[in-house]
Amino acid sequence: MFEQERMSIVEYGKKLLQSNHVTGSAGNLSLRVSDNLIAISPSGIPYAEMTQDQVPIMNLDGKVIWGNFKPSVEYRLHLEVYKNFEDVKAIIHTHSIYASVLSVLRMPLMAVTETVLMISEQIPVSEYANAGTIELARNVVEAMKKSRAVIMANHGLICAASSLKEALNMCENVERNAQIYVLALMTNLPVHIIDSSHAKEAMEFLRKNYGQRG
Repeated sequence: MFEQERMSIVEYGKKLLQSNHVTGSAGNLSLRVSDNLIAISPSGIPYAEMTQDQVPIMNLDGKVIWGNFKPSVEYRLHLEVYKNFEDVKAIIHTHSIYASVLSVLRMPLMAVTETVLMISEQIPVSEYANAGTIELARNVVEAMKKSRAVIMANHGLICAASSLKEALNMCENVERNAQIYVLALMTNLPVHIIDSSHAKEAMEFLRKNYGQRG
C-alpha cells in the first residue's frame, strides 16, 4: 500500500540525517497520501536503517491502517497540522542546531535576509508543551497560522509544505538564516532586520517572480 510514498519517507529521512538536521532517529516526517491518510516515519527507527516496510500508514483519526510498526510519538502533531491546513501535503520536523538555539531562547527568526521572506515575514516560536502531547500539536497549529515554518519552543523546527522536497528546502532555508542570526547576535553589534514595509514589498516580488513559472 502506497509503496512509493513510503519509499519517499525513507529517502527524505536519510536526507535529513545526511544534512545534519537530525541524529539517529530524532525528528520525524510525514506525507499525505490521500485526503484522510498519511505515511509517517516509525518511532525509534534510525534513519540509516529504516526501510519502506517499517513506514506505517495511518488515518487522520490516529489509527494505523497499514503496517506493523508504531508511528512517530509526534503523530498527533502531524495529524493536527493536516486536519487544520488542507494545503499541507508534507511535514518535516527537525532538531536543526541553530533553529534549536532560537527555540531555547524562545526567539523568533526575524527577516535577516530576503530568503526568510520566501516563507514569512518572520518565523514564529510556538508556546511550549511536552513532546507527543495534543497541547504541543495545538500550539504549533496556532503558530502555523502565521507561517508554514514554526520554531517549537525548547524543541526544534517544523516545516509544512506541498511536498517533502519543498518542506526540506524550507528547513534548509530556516536553518541557514538561523545560523546567520545567531552568529550576528554573538557579535554584540546591532542586528539590522529588514523593516516591515520593505519586507512586504519583497514578499510580493518573490511571490510573483521567484522560480520557473509559465
